[in-house]
Amino acid sequence: MKKIFVVISTLFVITTLYAHTLLMNVMNNEDNTITVIGEFSTGEKAAGALVRLESLVSGEILFKQRLPVESELTIDIPKEPYQVVLDGGPGHTIVKEGIEPLEGFAKEVKEKAKSNSEKLSKAENFNNEWSLTTIILFTICIVLLLLALYFSSRNTNKILNEIRQKN
Repeated sequence: MKKIFVVISTLFVITTLYAHTLLMNVMNNEDNTITVIGEFSTGEKAAGALVRLESLVSGEILFKQRLPVESELTIDIPKEPYQVVLDGGPGHTIVKEGIEPLEGFAKEVKEKAKSNSEKLSKAENFNNEWSLTTIILFTICIVLLLLALYFSSRNTNKILNEIRQKN
């Protein structure tokens, strides 16, 4: 029984250590540029993560580039409402509303973007990240699988020993 507890404790510690979240900081440089910084909650840089600026008016991609080794990228602010998307791979995507340029966005473009952003926000609600409930249930399933393997192996060894003793 102590072995099972050790195995379960080890699995829990390992899954906790490798858990990380993608973080994105979008800063206004006050010169019609923004700086996008990406990193994981563990402090690891998000070099190679894809940064996209997507138009809230037309939905087209206005800018697309991977983060360099420094995990920091300076980008010109588009003249239309946009959102900043940082894609670090499956389950690691962040979307933030873009910062306005110094002169602001045109009023007509803002209204058009507002109606389109409602459509986009519905699509954003589908999140690929696992909820806490899913993680807990997945962990329980793994533990139950390991317990089944342990007891199956133990019982198989008992049966084999009984067969050997009879022969």
